[in-house]
Amino acid sequence: MPPPTTIYAKERGSAPSVGSDGQETRIVYLDVTIAPDVPIHVGQKVKILSLTSCDKLFPSEEETSARYYTAKDVGIWGAVVGVRAEEESVVEFVLENDNIRSDVTHAYLAVPRKEGLMIRMPLWRRCLGYAMPWPAKTTRTIPIEDDTTVFE
Repeated sequence: MPPPTTIYAKERGSAPSVGSDGQETRIVYLDVTIAPDVPIHVGQKVKILSLTSCDKLFPSEEETSARYYTAKDVGIWGAVVGVRAEEESVVEFVLENDNIRSDVTHAYLAVPRKEGLMIRMPLWRRCLGYAMPWPAKTTRTIPIEDDTTVFE
């Protein structure tokens, strides 16, 4: 079995939840802005590393698109189990957390709809998108950051 794909993400927020055993849990919302080694798809095993900007440590007088981040393991790993929502420019995947020591049960990964780079959807789903108009128009965009340096 291949190792899980590392996903670099920015936390957008979280919501309280209650687990099946009655314990308080959380669901986290993440934006994926850096292309993973393998495009995100249902059934994939992934590990989440949270990004924190450290641009101020690298002052520059030039206008540059280069971004610097530190990445921290937040204890979220497991399988992508489905698609929660789709828009014209964003797909939101559901990750079920396998870490039993974490209070996070699920993570929702919002990913730019860039087939082959950021996501991999089944052929039938891609064809459906071309044949029918999207039910949900774009409500927000997530920029893809190409020129980044991540310190782990």
